[in-house]
Amino acid sequence: MLLAVAAPAYASLQLGQGATVGRAIGFAVLLAVVIFAVSTYRVTVSNSGISFDIAGLRQVSSFGFVPLLAVREVRHGVPGDWPKARLKGGWWPGRRRVSVLYLDQDAMLRAFQVWVGGPEAFGTALLGRPMSDPD
Repeated sequence: MLLAVAAPAYASLQLGQGATVGRAIGFAVLLAVVIFAVSTYRVTVSNSGISFDIAGLRQVSSFGFVPLLAVREVRHGVPGDWPKARLKGGWWPGRRRVSVLYLDQDAMLRAFQVWVGGPEAFGTALLGRPMSDPD
């Protein structure tokens, strides 16, 4: 929503200051691309599950939800014996990769990876016990 308002407002501001139409529109498009490129997943762990959305792009529904009852295991890094994991979000300084194994709606084992600041606390929040393989 912010992007839908900010980009045209900035373009009209540039046009009002005498910039060429192409330059103003080009910068508005560049601004939109940068905002989407730096958007990262926000991970929320609650009493009922783990959910994902993209910061700055708030929507009524999240981009994914995994109930805590479906989480089977949480490990550091990328376990080789698990199903291929989807990466949620990107690397930020001070964060480490954690993999989560869970059952989907069809009782199939699935996995995802996420970058977190406190892997042990994250694993404990999901499992209700410490992770089994600390580094």
